[in-house]
Amino acid sequence: MSWVLILEQFLNGLQFGLMLFLLAAGLTLVFGIMDMINLAHGSLYMLGAFLAATLVQVTDSFALGVLLAVPATAVVGMLLEMSVLRTLYERDHLSQVLATFALILILNEAVRIIWGPDMPLSMPAALSGPVELLPGMFYPAYRLLIIGVGAAVAALLYLLVARTRIGMPAANIRSMFQATHRRLGSRYSFVSPI
Repeated sequence: MSWVLILEQFLNGLQFGLMLFLLAAGLTLVFGIMDMINLAHGSLYMLGAFLAATLVQVTDSFALGVLLAVPATAVVGMLLEMSVLRTLYERDHLSQVLATFALILILNEAVRIIWGPDMPLSMPAALSGPVELLPGMFYPAYRLLIIGVGAAVAALLYLLVARTRIGMPAANIRSMFQATHRRLGSRYSFVSPI
């Protein structure tokens, strides 16, 4: 077994692990701060990917399509929070799991109805080819981008939670969130969706 194969497999594992981290970080932060189990946030990632592919085709620009897909997905997430998830805050965790699992099924079928089972997305030229990392070792540029973005998000989340005032203990954030929710009730519309 050559060192190139071992290094490629290490990078593949790192890239896959960072993708899982990005998904798990959302679940952990939402549960830690809001005491809400939202299993459907992975379906929002999927919806964002399909929106990005659509917007890339419409705008004929990969960067612009991805940049427009982020706020579009955020709006869908905020609408879901205001219409469905908000009713689950006072419920037990089993009810939250069941309701958000139902959202997974609904969003998956909605995507399949709107876009079909697969939507091709061509990579921009800068990300479509391999990059020579070491002599004789080539690695896909888009996978390096995922590694870079995942590592940057992990570092920023660590700095935010561990080194800033915003990153106060999760128990204080949770109690503050619950108190705000109880006090303002249906009038609070900006705290939770964000």
